[in-house]
Amino acid sequence: MEAWKARVYASYGGATAGRVLGSADDEADFVLSGRTEARRCRAFLPLDRSAAILDIGCGSGSFLDALRTVGYTNLEGVDLSPAQVDAGRRRGLNGITLASAMDYLGGRPGRYALVTAFNILEHQTRAELFELLDVIHAGLLPGGRLIAIVPNAKGLFGANVRFADITHELSFTPQTVAQICQVTGFENETVMEHGPVIHGFVSAVRWSMWQLIRGALLVARLAEGGDWRRPIFTQDLVFVARKPAA
Repeated sequence: MEAWKARVYASYGGATAGRVLGSADDEADFVLSGRTEARRCRAFLPLDRSAAILDIGCGSGSFLDALRTVGYTNLEGVDLSPAQVDAGRRRGLNGITLASAMDYLGGRPGRYALVTAFNILEHQTRAELFELLDVIHAGLLPGGRLIAIVPNAKGLFGANVRFADITHELSFTPQTVAQICQVTGFENETVMEHGPVIHGFVSAVRWSMWQLIRGALLVARLAEGGDWRRPIFTQDLVFVARKPAA
């Protein structure tokens, strides 16, 4: 890893976006963000609650905590931020390790039913991206899944995410997701928006407003380019890739 990136990663986990690690606001955000992503991904989670799951770039472990809450027991996380890893361990998530995903997965072939990479792949150069996807593929059991959240270059505010962090190297589209899956041996199971998830009145209003906005965006896309395929307009997109069972 380049020295400047290591310096930036080491700074993660302090006061961020007005929230201080360990504060009440931080705790509320921790719980809500984890449960939101677990709800978004629930159709693709292993049915077996004892299946091995790895969250790459897990931060302080909000997603792992949400999975633990619904009964998953074989949970691991890996992150490069000492502050985030320490915060996760203080919350009782003892399966979190301070390490690079490449090093961690390299010693664990054929172990996982699910690997998640939320807002991680965009930090890689193109060469690093393919190396990481190869080691994820090797770390999955046959039939295992990768769920990733990445910046969406096709999105209304896609540039906002692409340039929101100085360590971001890449942005994606449904087409480039299909390309990288084909090259690395994954089946491209689905690509979907990373939009509002309904969990209360406010989120239901946001969801309804977004449906109106995306309808207008689809009309604009049809008028501009005649392209109605894969109308994914959120600033991030979610893709699910599957390692062939055979």
